[in-house]
Amino acid sequence: MVDLESLLKIELPRCLEQVKAISIPPFSPNDAIATAFTLTSPLDSALEVQVLGHPLVDYNPNCRDDSSFISPLYLKWFNGPEICVFDSQIHGYHGEMNASAKFRGSGLPKVYLCSDCDHDWFHVLLQLNYWDACDELLEDEPDLPIQDYFCHAVFVGKCLQCGTMHTILDMDL
Repeated sequence: MVDLESLLKIELPRCLEQVKAISIPPFSPNDAIATAFTLTSPLDSALEVQVLGHPLVDYNPNCRDDSSFISPLYLKWFNGPEICVFDSQIHGYHGEMNASAKFRGSGLPKVYLCSDCDHDWFHVLLQLNYWDACDELLEDEPDLPIQDYFCHAVFVGKCLQCGTMHTILDMDL
């Protein structure tokens, strides 16, 4: 039987099926099993992307100094498709269990802007973390697509104009 860490090296979560995801070492320290990726265009592997989503502050006024987004989160490449890469209602542990209780945006998404220079093009990295319970779930339900049951998602963007790294979305699921 394959263990969770080995499985995550060969199986992508379904939220990344429409993009190219290049495996990288995890970049956000934690105690969970983690997998991380650089996200690129499905058409030509372009790294330059706009990120669209819903500002957290629109749903929680107490977060007025927080520029992060909530889901659904989309990536839009120049002359390429706009693809939903994360929706907490259907992706991640609670989304898979039809028990999502997190903030979720509605309506037209907004373009994420660099808080330092207002530029809107980024290189995007994603880290997904998995609870220890996923090991047990994999053992009990070996046919379950356990790679879809991540408990935490962190999207980070590097601004292509000023080089600043931004946490675009950081959500426990």
